[in-house]
Amino acid sequence: DELGLGTSTFDGYGLARAISEYILDKIGCMVVFATHFHELTSLEQEKAGVKNCHVSAQKGNQGLTFLYEVQKGPCLESFGIQVAEMANVPAKVIADAKRKAAELEHFSTAVKRARKLGMDDETPGDKENLQFVNKFANIDLPSMMKQGVSRDETLQMLKQALDLPQ
Repeated sequence: DELGLGTSTFDGYGLARAISEYILDKIGCMVVFATHFHELTSLEQEKAGVKNCHVSAQKGNQGLTFLYEVQKGPCLESFGIQVAEMANVPAKVIADAKRKAAELEHFSTAVKRARKLGMDDETPGDKENLQFVNKFANIDLPSMMKQGVSRDETLQMLKQALDLPQ
């Protein structure tokens, strides 16, 4: 999923998800897809032929040990910060990374909670914003990226998909 390199987390996830679904639905070939987006593991429940696997690691008194064994199922943990510690990244940077990760996790949890609640506690514009984001998430990007489709045609398709003025 490194095609999303240099994008925001949400853009990267969107690209990784769309690419995965395109490979599954349109190409149908066997593929090994490595990702750091835990959310992509839900594809196993949604699409036939998807099997989650991960390379195992073990936490212990000596820190993190990579076992280099492929095991069934998704990886339920992220080890990025532990790997940074192993690489002797300064303690202040590690502390900031932990704080930022917790903030992002809190934000993600709050968004999920708001969706479950049906946006009852919404602020002005929240419902419209969520509808827009959902429309954007459902855009068929592969069809817009076909060779021979002009920039103007692509823009027109985007406006139509998002119900924007033509």
